[in-house]
Amino acid sequence: MVDLLRSIVTNIRSLAPFPQVATTVLGIAARPDVTSQQLIKVIQTDPGLTGKVLKLCNSAYYGFQREIASLEEAGTMLGARTLTSLVLPSCASNYFQEARPANDRQNASAWQDAVTTAIASRLVASTTGRVDPERAYTAGLLLNVGELILDRHCEKGLYRVEQQVQLGSPRILAENVVLGISHAEIGARLATRWMLPQVLIDTIRCHHAPEKATQDPSLTAAVHLAEALALHTKASESCQGDKINSPFPVSEFAWQRADMLPQDLLKLRSRLNTELAQVEDQLAA
Repeated sequence: MVDLLRSIVTNIRSLAPFPQVATTVLGIAARPDVTSQQLIKVIQTDPGLTGKVLKLCNSAYYGFQREIASLEEAGTMLGARTLTSLVLPSCASNYFQEARPANDRQNASAWQDAVTTAIASRLVASTTGRVDPERAYTAGLLLNVGELILDRHCEKGLYRVEQQVQLGSPRILAENVVLGISHAEIGARLATRWMLPQVLIDTIRCHHAPEKATQDPSLTAAVHLAEALALHTKASESCQGDKINSPFPVSEFAWQRADMLPQDLLKLRSRLNTELAQVEDQLAA
């Protein structure tokens, strides 16, 4: 297990750094008085990123009656927070395509899972009114980035993890026992290497145990519930009743922190499916 853990840590270090423009945008966006113009000055230094952001602005999801042809227009129409949430999908999609095994179907599924969790996070945050919806979207998008390392470099280890899960072990416990580290901790270490804001690092690390979050427990609780909603939606297209169908236990702390009940969360399913149908540009980015 020591050799396996050492291999995982080495592969975290070997993964290419997150684009500097994205980490700069996240750092600026963390300021309470951030403006669109401050973000635009950074985004426009990367022509490729500028093009992707404008593509997403003109997607069916936003439904503007006229074409958005500049970042200035985008900033005016969407605001700083939403503009930030467009930068992350534009950068993160490359990692889901490059860091996972060379299988187009797997890559597409992983990226769709990430976007689904991000949208669910924004919906939960908007419903509770306790968390910035766009910050929740960003956290949700990167929540399971640690799985990139495991899927790429730990095929045999993951098989053993799955065996333990089939025997009844919780997945996080199985990962820690078999691999010596969980995908949540791997994700936090990767986010640290990428120099992402501490609130995102903490949320990624604690998203399966939101009661342990130290930076923003309300944010961590929201994305924890959002992941449960995303997994439930994926696993049970015709599920009935108020039981959440998720391979991970849902934290009682998260329900209390968000002031939600399972039926409240499940009411968001139809909105989640509707929004997913509108974000084809993000899924294909």
